[in-house]
Amino acid sequence: MSTSPEFVAGMRRLRRRRLFLWAMIAVYLPMIWLVLEISQSDRVTGLFFAGWVVLVGVAANLTAFCRCPQCGNFFHLNGVVPLYLRHCLHCGLHISGDPARNAFERRRRP
Repeated sequence: MSTSPEFVAGMRRLRRRRLFLWAMIAVYLPMIWLVLEISQSDRVTGLFFAGWVVLVGVAANLTAFCRCPQCGNFFHLNGVVPLYLRHCLHCGLHISGDPARNAFERRRRP
């Protein structure tokens, strides 16, 4: 595992963006239920839903266009469609930064 300050900062940025994306996805059902219970209005719920869609779009784009600290390519983007996997789609770096868990190195072993 690399301990350079740039690598550590890049991994921290990547993990934070992923956490923000998954938190935004996880908050959807409780948020909609709570807004419906409190407001009893479809219009207010629709406004909250629209705001949530915008925030999920921002989170998805921030996460998709985050660069891998090891290879410098986009971590989740290889082509047009982002894949939010736990490994870099170019160099196989695991989200934990642990070299033993890298995807491409594991495949090379017998």
